[in-house]
Amino acid sequence: MLTNPWERWGLIHSTRDGYPVLAESSLWQLAGEHPEVFEQVGADELYLHLDQAYRVVQVRDRAFKHLIPVKGRKSPVTAPKSAVT
Repeated sequence: MLTNPWERWGLIHSTRDGYPVLAESSLWQLAGEHPEVFEQVGADELYLHLDQAYRVVQVRDRAFKHLIPVKGRKSPVTAPKSAVT
């Protein structure tokens, strides 16, 4: 049985040309509901931290973005510390 690794963010995992893709509208929805998964690096680099780190790349003349997996990139968001001492 196939599972959707992006289900917890309300996204459907799909691929095109061998890479995961997200529509522009899905990025806007994700930004509103889960801003913590975005990492902006400079003006031209955007990363999403979903089931793994992805670099967001514009696809020419299309209304979707390729998500290129990036190995070793850690999320800038840190989990809250436990209240248990």
